[in-house]
Amino acid sequence: MTRKKTPQRQSPSNVDNVKRLDEYQQEKPMQLDLFEMLGLESKSYSRTIELYDFIPKYFWGKVERINGEFLRSVERDFECRGKKYKVRINPARVQGKNGKDRDYYPGQREEAVEDGLRKLVAEGQGKFLDSQAGVVFTLYQLQQTLKQANHTYSYDEIKEALQICKRTTLIVTSEDGTSVLESNIFETLGLATFEDWKIKGKDAKCFVRFNALVTRAIQQLDFRRFNYEKAWSYKSVIARQLHKRMSHHYTQAGKDNSYTIRLNTLIRDFGIARCPQLRDNLKKVKDALEEMKEKGIVDKYIVEPVVDTKKHNKLEDAKITLYTTYEFDMEMMEANRSRKNPPPSPPPVLFPKR
Repeated sequence: MTRKKTPQRQSPSNVDNVKRLDEYQQEKPMQLDLFEMLGLESKSYSRTIELYDFIPKYFWGKVERINGEFLRSVERDFECRGKKYKVRINPARVQGKNGKDRDYYPGQREEAVEDGLRKLVAEGQGKFLDSQAGVVFTLYQLQQTLKQANHTYSYDEIKEALQICKRTTLIVTSEDGTSVLESNIFETLGLATFEDWKIKGKDAKCFVRFNALVTRAIQQLDFRRFNYEKAWSYKSVIARQLHKRMSHHYTQAGKDNSYTIRLNTLIRDFGIARCPQLRDNLKKVKDALEEMKEKGIVDKYIVEPVVDTKKHNKLEDAKITLYTTYEFDMEMMEANRSRKNPPPSPPPVLFPKR
């Protein structure tokens, strides 16, 4: 007989002290209704978020720890809508099963978990908790959502990813040094307790309150539809990030138009490590574009190298021009129509505290 696996009992050092879910004022404003995509389209689509999704906050590949435990803070430059920003990423410190603390940068797993939670909001599970955008879910629901996007994680792996998101601090400043944001990826994390699991099992409720920039974007309707399943079907990180960016910015997609991006811009804004030879970065980008062609997003692309003739034609940059498929163009046009003509929404629904 196979015994049902339940999460391990959490020690106080592993759980952030937060209010219980029923202690929050819960409401569902009109903007959250507009964020949702219920019905058949909710199976494939989710939302991108203005500014927040352009912060290069994730790390790809191996990291170098100090004494095998600690990580340094990292600063990265990026742009959004032509404005320059800088982000300082302070890594999360999480206690492992051996009782030792270890630092983590948020990586692909954490990106998948955050996107999975946002997908649940698009499917109708979002709420504002004390005026902050959030989502109420079970670990089982989140696990199944990730599984549908071809990412299978155990409960312990999902909980660790949630804790890394909660404890990673982002400090965003504009070009003039003005502070835009200092906050965690998740402002609040409420995990089901061991006692909840004993009583409710996989139905035990958890909740997250998202970053303040996510709340602001929802309130200001600064979000767009994107094909969640398609984006998470890529093997290439570059392909996934480029698909998301195009879904948010390339609003003029159509037969006679093209999308242009620079190689150095892509490396900077996606948080990609710069190779000693820039041509190696360009090769990875070309591989990503070929995958996007296979997935029916890119029809063709043109790469124009930018070289320094004084340095034996050393590659300095490259201009990349993309021509998208009819399928992608139609998705973007539909996203434009839904943004211009949102469906009527009922007044906010208030959920009284129990």
